[in-house]
Order: sequence, then structure tokens, then C-alpha cells
Amino acid sequence: MAISQVSTTTAPSDFYMEQAKKRQEEQAEKLASGKRINSAADDPAGLQISGRLTSGINADEAYSNIYQNQVSLNNIQSAQLQGTTELLQQNQALVVQSGNGIYNADDIAALQAQVDANTAAIPNATDLGVDSIDLNDPATAQAALQGAQQTTDGTQAELGASSNAAESAFRSTQAAIEAQSAARSRILDTNYAQSTSQQAQNDALLQSSIQSYQQQLAAKNIDRLI
Repeated sequence: MAISQVSTTTAPSDFYMEQAKKRQEEQAEKLASGKRINSAADDPAGLQISGRLTSGINADEAYSNIYQNQVSLNNIQSAQLQGTTELLQQNQALVVQSGNGIYNADDIAALQAQVDANTAAIPNATDLGVDSIDLNDPATAQAALQGAQQTTDGTQAELGASSNAAESAFRSTQAAIEAQSAARSRILDTNYAQSTSQQAQNDALLQSSIQSYQQQLAAKNIDRLI
């Protein structure tokens, strides 16, 4: 009869001890990994939400790279255009210089050679309409160079606007990444203060369960002896 009574009380103590062990192991895993959620069983909804946040972060990071690449490409093109601008300005100065009336034919030819060399160094001289600057017609040459300069300046302005827009978009995506990362961290990461306190409670509960279990085993053994 005594053995029957012990069997009904031992099982719950054994169950509570196993549950305490399980909670202790789960809490230890969270502290060791730094993650509150280590599997879907820990928090299915939280894991799903964090997955969506991760997808959003990855997408925003991809867009951030696109925006940065756009700015880099714009900077390269802008640098090339700056070189074109300098050559156009040099040619304009040479046109003015050739028309001051103090140069002879040989001098004009030398200036023309310099103009031709500058023009050859302009990558899109044909598109700009300055592929054949003739110092013998300074008015036409100056008009062509000024028109090319206006086109180049306009392209520079467009590149600047494009870079400003890309940089603004980059900052926005970075802010979104930070916000989503913080939200994901709140869901996934371990609250060390809370987890440490919970671990202490689990340790105390486990010790209590072990003591209770040991007491019941001792009582069972005594009943057997009686």
C-alpha cells in the first residue's frame, strides 16, 4: 500500500524536475548563442517576423549598393566631363588669341595644331560639334565651342542631380536598414539581464525539484524496508 502511494507522488516530482532541466538547458542555449529564438519552437511568430525583416534588410542593402554604384559611375563621368570642359576652355582661349591680329601665318598654324590636339583628346568631340575647329573662322569656332560648353555643363548638372538623388536614396535605405535591424534584434536577441534572472530562477527550481525527488526516493526506500 505504501509503495502505491509513493508511485503517485514520485511521477509529478520527476516530471517537474525534467521540465526544470529542459528550461535550464533552453535558457543556457539562449545565453550561449545570444539569441532568444534558436528554433521555430521557441517563438514561431517571432521567427516569421524576423524572417520578413531579414528579407527587407537584404533588399535594402542591395538597393544601397545600386545607389552607391550610381554615384561612383556619375563621379567617373563627371571627371571625364571636367577634362572635356578644360579642353574646350583652352580652345576658346586659343580662338581669342588667334584673332588678336599680332600673329603671322606660322603662329596661327601653331595655334591651330594645339587646337587640333585638344580636340582630338575630347572623347565625344563629334557629338559636341567641335571636331573641326578652324581658327581662320574665329566667330564660327567660338560659337561651336560655346555650344559644346553649354552641352557639357548641362550634362554635368544632370549628373549632379542624379548623384544627389542617389545619395538621398542611399541615406533613406540605410535608415530603413538600421530600423529593421533594430526591430529584428529586439525579436531575436537575448535580453541578458532577463535571461540571467530567469536562469537563476530555473537553477533554484531545478535544485528544489531534485531535492523533492530525492526525498521521495528516500521515502520509497524506507517504505520498502518497513
